Amino acid sequence: MLSLIIRRSLRADSARLRARLLLAMTAAGLLSACGDGASEVQTFVVDVQVTLPETFAQSAAAGARVLLTSTERNVTDTVVADAQGLARFPRVLPGSYIIASSLALDPDRALALTGQRAALTLNALDPARAIVTAPTGPFAQRLSGSRLGDLVIKEVYYSASRTPSGGTYFSDQFVEIYNNATDTVYADGLLIADAFGPAGQINPTTVPTPLQSQTGSVFVSSIYQIPGTGRQHPIAPGRSIVIAQDGIDHRNDPNGNPASPVNLASADWETFNLRPDGRDLDSPSVPNLTRVVHRGGFDWLMPVFGPGLVIFRSANVAALDSTLVPGTTGTWVTRVPNELVVDAFEALQNGNSAAYKRIPAALDAGFVFATGTYTSESARRRIATTIGTRRVLRDSNNSSADFEILARPTPRGFAAP
Repeated sequence: MLSLIIRRSLRADSARLRARLLLAMTAAGLLSACGDGASEVQTFVVDVQVTLPETFAQSAAAGARVLLTSTERNVTDTVVADAQGLARFPRVLPGSYIIASSLALDPDRALALTGQRAALTLNALDPARAIVTAPTGPFAQRLSGSRLGDLVIKEVYYSASRTPSGGTYFSDQFVEIYNNATDTVYADGLLIADAFGPAGQINPTTVPTPLQSQTGSVFVSSIYQIPGTGRQHPIAPGRSIVIAQDGIDHRNDPNGNPASPVNLASADWETFNLRPDGRDLDSPSVPNLTRVVHRGGFDWLMPVFGPGLVIFRSANVAALDSTLVPGTTGTWVTRVPNELVVDAFEALQNGNSAAYKRIPAALDAGFVFATGTYTSESARRRIATTIGTRRVLRDSNNSSADFEILARPTPRGFAAP
């Protein structure tokens, strides 16, 4: 009897063992199937370690806003860094990404970190990088920044337009500068300049500016200045000035383009390049900026692929250093130290052109891009908030976050026409 009971028990145990083994094999098969499916949508954990500038009282950039942008899908994920300055993106698809970080410091926090009480925005930007395998450690970003100015670049119409016959027309470009402060700002003496270097892979041999590594300055080609003795040209809070390439009604003037989207006959200023051949149109109704230095064509043409622009102030602009571009025999640029810059803007050829940035990340951590050239598209700064009737525009020193691309320009306006 005992042996019979033992044999029955062994048979029962064997059956239970077989059932368990079958269940385990089934589960393993399901996991394998899940694994096969998951491999098609494999994702990675991506960490970004954000640190403050070396001269600051601490290292970790707690509260930094980190943006991870896919250049292929034009999708951005945002994570706020923890107390140790670490931002974790838990599910990142393989691809090419731009990593940008920013941190706005209020006066009290800036005082604790730098010894100076002044609001400050810090930025960092990494050009597009391929993330195709799980990173072995965090990507490092060290923030840098400069003082925010009262004047900001509100709108830049650079893409230019097509004529009714399909030709190209660029004389209707303009830049609008806005007073984002609570008090009147005088435009007298303000300088505007275009950064040297291509906006992207324009042709197979195009390479980024060789001056990129000198991040303490912007290297510019041409410089124009608003004249005045200091208090002749006030800009009230929430108001702006328009600087035209040619100050005419481009839609109706005989020298214009009937298909142009803008009337710039009421612009505040125009850039005029006096030449013996008289190729640059001089509008009699719009005053000229002072030409400080002009390097380029017959007019102050912003690159239709995307310009880098700075507005700045200098007590002695003539004393700024002139620099020969490395690798050239006669291409000169002017060095504008970052501390002179009031505001900056950058547009590039497309979303994959981050390697061609000309403006240091301390001044502008991002860029915008139009859908093409001669599309009549414009870049306009976004509204952060409205106080009474005064619009306060976004100013995080990051064109990617601060600007939007419009189908048509809106000089002095905000609503699309």
